[in-house]
Amino acid sequence: MTVALVEAIHQRWAASPGLAGLLPAARLSTGASPNPALPRAVLSRQGEQPLAACNDGSAVTLVGVRIEVFHPNFDAAAAIVDQLTTAFDRADFPLADGSPPGARLICMRRINHAEGQEADGTWRMAVDFACTVYRPGGDPQAP
Repeated sequence: MTVALVEAIHQRWAASPGLAGLLPAARLSTGASPNPALPRAVLSRQGEQPLAACNDGSAVTLVGVRIEVFHPNFDAAAAIVDQLTTAFDRADFPLADGSPPGARLICMRRINHAEGQEADGTWRMAVDFACTVYRPGGDPQAP
């Protein structure tokens, strides 16, 4: 289901005109980017913690997600982070296709933000989110 969460975030990015207008979803990658040219964003999972397991087999898990924005211009990077927050903070949405019916991200909260400048002058802004994921009963996969 982690793949479904990453795909759902990517889909939501692409569907957000304000965010995709500043940085197209094609510039969002997981791990090493196939196109490391700037600007770009990198999505990574920061761990997960089970919150509840119910008798019907359903479960709720907290998944940490970090999105890092890399840009040569501070103001442009900050604008992307603002749109990122608008699109994702306190959001809820279904997980990507292929997930069990009813599986969804029930709350995505922004919990931290850090920024800094790399040695080459590139600005790096990292936004951490806590994602509460609901998995209906009968799905043997972990979130």
